[in-house]
Amino acid sequence: MTTSFASYATSLSDKKPYKLVVPFPAGGGADIIARTISDELARNLGQKIIVENRAGAGGSLGTEWALREKADGRTLIYVTNGTLCVNPVLYPKIGYDVNQDIEPVSRLTDIALVMAINPQKLPVRNLGDFLAYAQKSATALTFSSAGNGTSSHLAGVLLSQLTNVPFEHIPYRGGAASITDVLAGRIDFTIDVAPNVWPHVQAGRLLALGTGSKFNSNSLHSLKTIEEQGVKGYELFAWDGIAVKKGTPENVVKIIDAAIQKTLANKEVRERLLSRGANPVHATPEEFNTFVQSEQNKWRNIVKSSKTTLN
Repeated sequence: MTTSFASYATSLSDKKPYKLVVPFPAGGGADIIARTISDELARNLGQKIIVENRAGAGGSLGTEWALREKADGRTLIYVTNGTLCVNPVLYPKIGYDVNQDIEPVSRLTDIALVMAINPQKLPVRNLGDFLAYAQKSATALTFSSAGNGTSSHLAGVLLSQLTNVPFEHIPYRGGAASITDVLAGRIDFTIDVAPNVWPHVQAGRLLALGTGSKFNSNSLHSLKTIEEQGVKGYELFAWDGIAVKKGTPENVVKIIDAAIQKTLANKEVRERLLSRGANPVHATPEEFNTFVQSEQNKWRNIVKSSKTTLN
């Protein structure tokens, strides 16, 4: 790389801070991860970063809002498998084209999905007992999600599809609200990203029944996957990354990518992410773009095979 952080900074005509647009509510898993990296990323870029939450429509509204900003690299977009792969299938009139409007910069993390119940509400202690209980229930058990089209939504749909057990989906505006009603006993279970679920498991308020995929995380190491417990074909995790608006200068994209790589290599940042069930995974812009293309096919197939709609 021929352009340094310093030369990039001095080439700017102003000293405005960066914006990191998180298209999900404050307090949820996406927000937690974004704020975990923001301070160190700001240090590596040499400029303040303001995290701005713009929630709505499963992340689509905030993504659209960010794409109305200038293509100068000052607006960083927190992207997920939902905003880049699921929403374009679910929302026919989505206000952006992933391939035409968005420039992937770097992956951030792979995020474990954890299935959990309120042990005070359901008389089960493992996944097998849960499925047996659900099959015998006179009414479909309810599961909460962070919103239509989110990973937590599709995770529940996939479980229903693979086990032939019907569940009722209750969408919320973000993961924090979704978990609140599980804790309150108003919802039977959730399969949500680990940053939303795991602190409550550690505190004894929720009981984890399984995870969607094996993860390099000490906190989740002993938790069996849902597939290991008999649900064949259940392999699912969420992921996130940073993108900018298409048209951002290539040298700027490379500098942001290098700053992210340095941030994810920071020991404290890595430990904080891993403790939340998020596995740091850096990828170059080229690698991230290839990854997004492959994931679009994967999630499109999941959505279509599960007949998921906005209901």
